[in-house]
Amino acid sequence: MKQEKEIRGLSDNNIKLIVGLIFVCLLLFGSMELGLIFRIAYLIIIPIVAWLVLRYLGKRWDLGILENDRLNRAIFACIAGVLLVGAYLSYNSKYHTECTQTVQTRDGQECVGDYIAVKGSDKSGALIQIMLSGGALWWAVSKKRDEVKL
Repeated sequence: MKQEKEIRGLSDNNIKLIVGLIFVCLLLFGSMELGLIFRIAYLIIIPIVAWLVLRYLGKRWDLGILENDRLNRAIFACIAGVLLVGAYLSYNSKYHTECTQTVQTRDGQECVGDYIAVKGSDKSGALIQIMLSGGALWWAVSKKRDEVKL
């Protein structure tokens, strides 16, 4: 019986997850004052460079299937924790923002007014963050099978 060598290194799933997180962080927290062309450029260039670096360095890391699975679970557990902290801060905040005027579109409502600060906590935002945190926590603890064949 011939045994195949175990594939080592950072898995493609983890590389895609890390690059996706980098993209979302740049999208949410990136600078808006530098202009649209610069923003689009760094939203494209930085994730591509991160993907290339992780592909190059990931092959050299001594990670097997079990370690890649644990890394994936740890990343999703951190996402769940960050969302829970965000939900706590949203629920206990003294102010939140609301739109002054909305219009009905065929797929929901769209804000056409200004965003203003309103007294009170953002309970609906906290509820959404708790639900997303529950989904990330479920993904972190559920049984999954890596697609890599031994």
